[in-house]
Amino acid sequence: MRTVGVAILGIFLGLVVGFLVFSELIGRMVAADGAVEAPWTFVIGFGPQICAAAGGVIAVVIDSRLRRRTGNQGVDS
Repeated sequence: MRTVGVAILGIFLGLVVGFLVFSELIGRMVAADGAVEAPWTFVIGFGPQICAAAGGVIAVVIDSRLRRRTGNQGVDS
């Protein structure tokens, strides 16, 4: 159950980072000229979802390494 919680937390954090990076930073830099071309619309649109998936995977990997390192497997392992 802990792994599911960590994965959900990683997904939400990845989504927040994705929106900040792709929508705010990259979106504003690309839209500074006025027109946004087709490849950039896909990058800006799908970037947060890709970051969310990567955040979930990275959170689970980090959590499993920390659990293995400390030796604290918990009840639900």
